[in-house]
Amino acid sequence: MILRRVHPAGAAEEVALDTDGAGARDRLLEWYAPGEGESIRLNLVTTLDGRVTGDDGTSGSLTAGADRMILGVIREHAAVILVGASTVRAESYRLPRATPLAIVTSSGDLTGHGFEPREGAPEVLVLAPESATDAVRRSLSGIPHAILPLPARGEPATAPEIVGALRAHGAGRIVCEGGPGLAGLLLAAGLVDEVCLTTVPRLGGSGIRLLADDGPAVSRWAPRQLLLDDEGVQYARWARRAD
Repeated sequence: MILRRVHPAGAAEEVALDTDGAGARDRLLEWYAPGEGESIRLNLVTTLDGRVTGDDGTSGSLTAGADRMILGVIREHAAVILVGASTVRAESYRLPRATPLAIVTSSGDLTGHGFEPREGAPEVLVLAPESATDAVRRSLSGIPHAILPLPARGEPATAPEIVGALRAHGAGRIVCEGGPGLAGLLLAAGLVDEVCLTTVPRLGGSGIRLLADDGPAVSRWAPRQLLLDDEGVQYARWARRAD
C-alpha cells in the first residue's frame, strides 16, 4: 500500500510511503507525533457522508487500506485510549496491545466486550460512579482493571470530569476512539486539540452518524496533514483553530 502525503508537501522522498517497506512505521510515527504537553485527540473513521459505522453497526466494517497501521501508530503516541461503554459492547472491543484502555460507563455493564486476559497487558481503567462498581467487577471478571471514580449525581459525567479523572491518574496524552456520544461531549466542551479522521470513499447506508443534529456548536479546524492511499482512503489530521 502506498500512502501519498498531500499536505504538507515535504521533501520528495517524504511524499510517498510504501507501508510494506522498511522503516514505514517509524516514518508514520514521525508524521503523527503530537506536540509537547497534554493533549486530546479524536481518532475516528467515517464515510463521505459522515457515518462512523457500517450497516453491521460497527466501525470495523469501514476500516480499509492502511487504517489499522495508522490506528496503532496513534495509539502508540497516547498515554491512554478513551472509549465509551456502548462502543465496547457494540464493537466487542478488544484490548490494545500496550496502551491502557479507559472506558466511561454510567451503568458499569460492559457485557459483550472482546477482552481476553493477556500476560503483561496494562489493566483496564474504568471511569464509573460508585453505584456501578459491582456491575463493572462482574463484567470484567478475570480481566485486571482499576476503577476511577466519577461523581454520582444520577446523570452522566461531564467531559471535564472524565478528563480530570484521567489527568489525575497521570494520563497526559489522551486519544478518544468514540463512540459519537463521547466524541460529541468532548467537542462540545472544547477539549479536543486534534481530530485524526480516516474517510473511506463510501456514501449512504444505515450506519450511525458521527455527530447528532443537536451536537456541538460549529468550530473551525485547520488541516495539519493529509494522506491518501491507493484505494482513495483519506487520512487527515485536523487541529483546532484559535479563532
